[in-house]
Amino acid sequence: MGALYLASKLEECPLRMRDLINVYDLLLQRAQHSLKLGEEGNNDNTSNNSFHYHPMSYFGSTFYELKDALVLAEMQILKRLGFNVHVVLPYGTLISYLRILGLDKNSEFCTRAWGYLNDA
Repeated sequence: MGALYLASKLEECPLRMRDLINVYDLLLQRAQHSLKLGEEGNNDNTSNNSFHYHPMSYFGSTFYELKDALVLAEMQILKRLGFNVHVVLPYGTLISYLRILGLDKNSEFCTRAWGYLNDA
């Protein structure tokens, strides 16, 4: 959770801490539900097997525990990286090469190159 939050800060639009905590709360509840199903075995009653998300209270202890864990994880990652999180994104280089090669007017080629760069 800390790594994802830190990585999102380096992007153009960072994630809100609350949104990330909500997603992880959903994932934790789903994992706990799967564990309960595994412990109970295969029941014929499928209505009990369906997952239902119960949103947490923002003023409850769960939210603040996850928030503290997120901040702590982010601090630990930054400490291990020596706070060296400067990233040079390759999009400017791609645009320069497209212009030098005269391919900046070819929208299909530009879209495909941009897609490969995003996938990489």
